Amino acid sequence: MTVLTKDVGETRSKGSAPKARVYVLVQVAEGHLEDVVSHLRRQPGVTMADVVEGRPDVIMVVEAQHRLRLAHLTIQALTAVETVTVGVHLMPADKP
Repeated sequence: MTVLTKDVGETRSKGSAPKARVYVLVQVAEGHLEDVVSHLRRQPGVTMADVVEGRPDVIMVVEAQHRLRLAHLTIQALTAVETVTVGVHLMPADKP
């Protein structure tokens, strides 16, 4: 799997580096939604994992200081739930 990301700016204290962020849309196998969200929320780098109406079932945000670390954390989070997901779409954030 290839994960492409971009560094993004955000409101932060002076001197802190911008973070890289990716939005991940996840479709979950029937009956596993709550388990998937619970698992994703416990993964390092995951700043949000919420159930949304319709498809996809879950939107997740992963953040890291560097793009390489972001790719690693995103793959780690998705690997934790890969057996109960039926589709994944990655949407890297762009600079504002």
